[in-house]
Amino acid sequence: MEQPVIRSFEKGETHQATELERAVWGSATPPQQFLTAMKNGGLLIGAFIGDRAVGFQYSFAGFDGKRPYLCSHMLALLPEYRHSGLGAAMKRHQAELAKEIGYDLIQWTFDPLESRNAYLNIRKLGGVVGTYWEDCYGEMKDPLNAGLPTDRFRLDWWIDSPRVTGGLRQPELDEASPYTVSTGKSGQPVLDHPGKVPEAEAFIVPVPADFQAMRKEDMTLAIDWRLKTRQIFTEAFSKGYMLADVRRKDGRLNEYVLIRNEHVPL
Repeated sequence: MEQPVIRSFEKGETHQATELERAVWGSATPPQQFLTAMKNGGLLIGAFIGDRAVGFQYSFAGFDGKRPYLCSHMLALLPEYRHSGLGAAMKRHQAELAKEIGYDLIQWTFDPLESRNAYLNIRKLGGVVGTYWEDCYGEMKDPLNAGLPTDRFRLDWWIDSPRVTGGLRQPELDEASPYTVSTGKSGQPVLDHPGKVPEAEAFIVPVPADFQAMRKEDMTLAIDWRLKTRQIFTEAFSKGYMLADVRRKDGRLNEYVLIRNEHVPL
């Protein structure tokens, strides 16, 4: 497979980002919106084979009343280019361009139970999560979200931090493992009743390794995972924990490592 070239979109190419968005999610941002964002602190980055875009990343300027940041809104790749490392390469290119125009923080959201995305965002890129938004986007009817509350993590990517520039290095802490997982009738993992967040320097939360496969096979179970982990994460973040690492466990489960904020090097 030919290796795509990662670069910013030119003025006459932004319609390709609109077409890619429609192909992946069924929605479509007008090319004019992309162009306006690019002229006002935003970025539109593509992965190109020749003149053809096979992926895009879109971000726009954000401000929360305290500081400016780059709000990274969408990253989409054609199916044959997923799980190839291209997404991570596009994010790193985004970080370099963001630094050039004065940003030190990039934020974006992702589904808390999409642990493959979490592995990229946290383990590979060095982002951290300390914010949980319940039903962030309301009802969505696209194939990835239909039938589920659209809960989201907000990820903070401090692109000048040693955690990002020097690679993920976690302190050695005692980790509690308070949650147990059983096997349901469908063969899918079931999170047993979670209970309260433990008092520990760090603790492990199991999550499905392939949440999309679960929701296609057993939507009731997928919703059960959503509601139980919502309880865990909202309580943990309110008590001063941060999601700081993701580990692959086996074909059924991955592990999120939550650490007290003061132990997370940024």
